[in-house]
Amino acid sequence: MMGNLARDIQQQQRTEQKQVKRQVRKTGKMTITRGEKVLWSMLLVGVVVLVSIMVTNFATIYAVNKDIHSLERSISQQANVNDGLQLQVIELSAPDRILHIATEELGMTLDDNKVRVIQN
Repeated sequence: MMGNLARDIQQQQRTEQKQVKRQVRKTGKMTITRGEKVLWSMLLVGVVVLVSIMVTNFATIYAVNKDIHSLERSISQQANVNDGLQLQVIELSAPDRILHIATEELGMTLDDNKVRVIQN
């Protein structure tokens, strides 16, 4: 019986060693399945598309903002020109100046009887 007992213990040890080897092989080998590869690649493509959309939007916003500032600058310059022209209109339409040009340069005379006052 002793011989059989030793043999049984040896067989039991061999089967335990085989089970340990099988377990080590299973845990040591990390494989990525085809489905996981597809999911990761789809995620990567999605991230790239989102980033490109964001960059495009920021570039468009920057260009529009630049145009807005350029237009505001030109509006400000045009307002200054308009103010200067308005001052010239006020200076040139002064009644004393018109009377001076009419009498001195054009030789006209002022006849109060023929003057008509028009109200707006």
